[in-house]
Amino acid sequence: MNRFGKGSMLAAAAMMAASIISPTVALAEEGPEPAPEGVCSGGWRSNVYGYSSTHIGSGPIYKDGPGGTIVVTRTTAGAAKTSFTGTAGVSVSFAVGEAKAEISREATNEVSWGTEHQYRRNVSSGKYGNTQYGSWGHNATWEKYYELPSCAKSQRTSGAVKIANNSIGFRYWETSY
Repeated sequence: MNRFGKGSMLAAAAMMAASIISPTVALAEEGPEPAPEGVCSGGWRSNVYGYSSTHIGSGPIYKDGPGGTIVVTRTTAGAAKTSFTGTAGVSVSFAVGEAKAEISREATNEVSWGTEHQYRRNVSSGKYGNTQYGSWGHNATWEKYYELPSCAKSQRTSGAVKIANNSIGFRYWETSY
């Protein structure tokens, strides 16, 4: 028998088996380390978010009542445009492009109309019916900011944007007076 005992040979074999790395583990260990959480590339960023449906009215508000029926025939031309509040931090094209990608392919810089459109609606008893023509678009918030490597936002500016849509028509609501 050799100078090593049976127990020593088993221990040496176990150590050798433990030091063998499977091919998948070896590949994982050779790859680059992922970036730590919270590390961003930095630079100027623009964003449009927080979309909600709205009617962007244009022209007069028609009112009738109390009670009965309101009938409005729209014969004049009009338009509704995408518009901003706050200091200009993003362009109309950027806001419309973001809206097209995120909520409606019909988002547009401006929508116009010139055809005749009739709207008829029964008004609740004792109430006044109100209606206005316009675009069924979206309200949103725009922001422009500088992203730090820590992912924090610096030098942020923001405001509201109304984004027009190709979908047009009358909006109706009732009031007590």
